[in-house]
Amino acid sequence: MKKKILSLLCLVMIWALPSAVTAEETKPSVTVYGNLRYSFNYIDEDGHGMERWKGTDNVSRFGIKGSYGNEDIKAFVHLQVRAFADGDADKDAFEQRFFFGGFEGGFGKVTYGRMTNAYKFPGYALDPFYDLSRISSNGWFSGGGASYGLSSATNGFTDNALQYFSPNLNGFKLVGGIAFDDSEDNNQLAYLAGGSYSANGFTFGGVYADNPEKKVVYPNIAADGDAIRAYATYKGKGWKAGASYENIDVKGGPDNVNYFYLTGTAMLEEAKTDLSLSLGLVDDGAAEGLGITGGAFYNILDNAQIYAMASYADLDSDYTPYVLSVGAIYNFKYTVN
Repeated sequence: MKKKILSLLCLVMIWALPSAVTAEETKPSVTVYGNLRYSFNYIDEDGHGMERWKGTDNVSRFGIKGSYGNEDIKAFVHLQVRAFADGDADKDAFEQRFFFGGFEGGFGKVTYGRMTNAYKFPGYALDPFYDLSRISSNGWFSGGGASYGLSSATNGFTDNALQYFSPNLNGFKLVGGIAFDDSEDNNQLAYLAGGSYSANGFTFGGVYADNPEKKVVYPNIAADGDAIRAYATYKGKGWKAGASYENIDVKGGPDNVNYFYLTGTAMLEEAKTDLSLSLGLVDDGAAEGLGITGGAFYNILDNAQIYAMASYADLDSDYTPYVLSVGAIYNFKYTVN
C-alpha cells in the first residue's frame, strides 16, 4: 500500500509538469562536474595497530546534473558516482553514490530516489573536513565521511526516499520525508521531519528521524531507533561558525548517545587561505571521548586547493589516534544551457 501511494504521488507530479511548463519558455540545462581528491597521511592508530604513511583517495567523484523548465517550475535529475583515484584492484572504476530526481517551483522542492537525507545534510554542511583524512565519527582514521563529534548517521545515502522542502516562508523552511525498505512484502517505513529559521546571517534548525521496527532505512540509526539533531550556524564577513548536537540510537551500539560538534572557519581572502578548526565530544559507545581537527586550505586556483591538516582524539578506551595529512583537491565543471 505504501509503495502504491509513493507511485501515485510521483505520477501526479509527472503528469502535472507538462501543462505547467508550457506557459513560459522552457530551458534545458546540463552540467558535468568532478572532483579529484587525494592525500598523503601519517596515521598513528594504536587501537588498530596502524602506524604508517598511507595514500588515500578522499572520495573523488564525477557527476551529471540536468534540468528542464522555466522560472515557475522545473524538473531535474542528479547522478553522482565515486571515481577511485588510488587504483585498488578490488574496486570498480566507478561506484554509484546517489541518483535522484525531482520538481522545484513556487511550491518548494520535491525529490525522490537515492539521496542524502535531511537528517544527514545539516551535519554534512557544517563539517569543513567532510570526506577528508582525519579522525572520523567512529573514532578512528577514515578518508571519507563525517568528522569526530558528528554521528555516523551523518554518512551514507538513503534508498527509496521521498522528501519535500518548503519554499522560504519569511525565514522559515520546513522539510519532511519518508523512505522504505522493499526487501520484504510488508514494507518497513521510516520518516523524518524538521525545520529551520534564518535571519541576519544566523540559521537555527532541527530535524528528527525515525527508523521502523525491523529495518535500518536511514543509515546508521538503529532499527526501531530514532535520532534528533539541533544545529546553528553563523556566517559573517570573513568567517563562519556552526554547532551540532545529536541524540541518537546508534546502529550496533548503545541507545541515546550524545554527540557535540563545534566548528569555525576564518576565510582570509587576500591570503587565498581558509583556516578551519573543529571540536567534537561523544559521551558513550566505542567512540566516547574528545577530539580536535584543524587545517589550512590554500586556493592556488579558483578551482584547486592544497591543504595540510592534523586530527587527534582522546578516547575513553585509552586509545589516542592521530592523523597528519597533506593533500589536494581539484574541481571542474562544464555547463551547457
